Amino acid sequence: MNWNFYLNFLAAIVAIVNPVAIVPMWSELTQDVSTQVKTRLAWLTIGVSVIMLVMFLLAGKYILQFFSIDLVVFKVAGGILLLLTGIRMIDGQNVKMGSQELEEGSALYIAKMKFRQIFVPMVIPFIVGPGSITTLILFGGGLNNWTDSILLTVVLVFTLFLLLLSLMSSSWLDKRIDPLVFTAISRLFGIIVTAIAIQFILEGLGSAFPTWINGASPLIEENGTVTEAGNNI
Repeated sequence: MNWNFYLNFLAAIVAIVNPVAIVPMWSELTQDVSTQVKTRLAWLTIGVSVIMLVMFLLAGKYILQFFSIDLVVFKVAGGILLLLTGIRMIDGQNVKMGSQELEEGSALYIAKMKFRQIFVPMVIPFIVGPGSITTLILFGGGLNNWTDSILLTVVLVFTLFLLLLSLMSSSWLDKRIDPLVFTAISRLFGIIVTAIAIQFILEGLGSAFPTWINGASPLIEENGTVTEAGNNI
């Protein structure tokens, strides 16, 4: 049993999902609902994410092949969705529910309605995004037997359990941190999310058009010598 393989997977998926960095966005998107609704919403978000991520871990390569979708295209699409989210965070815009829905519905009903509104960007592409899907497909391609599949699935579920704890702790943080501080943090992470989104887009376009995006690719005629991005050939 190759424990390094599982530890590398754990490190990679934790780094990409990032249970700490996701809290400001979660707080921004759920600030208009009660703690009880937030708890149910967190379970819904993580539950759906677990199903989608396990599916990509075990059969991601075949899913993309079936729909003839290239990871490059997925990365660009996810980057665009993430970019829109980052811009909304910077502008202080968040998805809010109507006052009548908040007053009349049960906690579970409100959580389901809210989940529909924040599915994008909370689940896709922030949790189930280009980075996590690429990682799952790469590690999933190295599975040789059912034991490996089960152990990687356990590691993945454990990571999302950490994410669940992180989301549920946001209510505790909301009560102890001044709203102005959270607003400032949200704007800051909006800039970070926007930067990550642009990076996704550029990486996707760079893979599709390497000579256009990558400044190191085009051949340059310089003093009669052909060079590639400053490297003499």
